Amino acid sequence: MPDLARDAVKMSSIVVGTDLQAAARRNDRNPLVVDGRELVPNVTHAVSKRQHLYFYYEVYDPALAPAIRVVTSLAFFRGGHRLFETAPVVATALNGSDRKGVRFQFDAPPASLPVGLYTCQVNVVDDASGVFTFPRLQLFVKG
Repeated sequence: MPDLARDAVKMSSIVVGTDLQAAARRNDRNPLVVDGRELVPNVTHAVSKRQHLYFYYEVYDPALAPAIRVVTSLAFFRGGHRLFETAPVVATALNGSDRKGVRFQFDAPPASLPVGLYTCQVNVVDDASGVFTFPRLQLFVKG
């Protein structure tokens, strides 16, 4: 669990999933339900090259002045080399419902990665306040 009182960038845990399902019912309190679809977490962090790979996280209380500007991307490292990085995504408005946050969801392509163990880095920069964080997690891509 993140330490929201201590961390410069207040951020949720990173949820990795391989499936989006139709939500059984509307649930504004479940952050994994977006536009009627629910992200099913993959707790093993192992993904087949044939699956989708979704990343979900939120940044809470970004700086509001002069305006919200949160920049984020994903990078995949293996053996000290960056093998893939998404294009940066810029958020300029709150979209995290009543949580006063900015919600991000990425669909990363495991098919483009060779089989093996990766370190996935989530790059988050709150441009308005000048703070940043780079949390990492392990992910295994199988054939």
